[in-house]
Amino acid sequence: MYRYHFPLDPDCPVVRDWQDAFYNDPMTTACGCADEIAGDWETRHRRTCKRCQEYGCANVEVVD
Repeated sequence: MYRYHFPLDPDCPVVRDWQDAFYNDPMTTACGCADEIAGDWETRHRRTCKRCQEYGCANVEVVD
């Protein structure tokens, strides 16, 4: 089964700030649930950010 992934705009300032803070935190790797947290954050951010909505639609990916 395939599903669609709508990536966030890597140049969005909110995304850059969040990724820097999240992935550079040692607790992120220690918790073991970084993918779940990041996926939830992406979904919530995409709802409110027009820039990331447009980027995601233009760069949609098909994931196995």
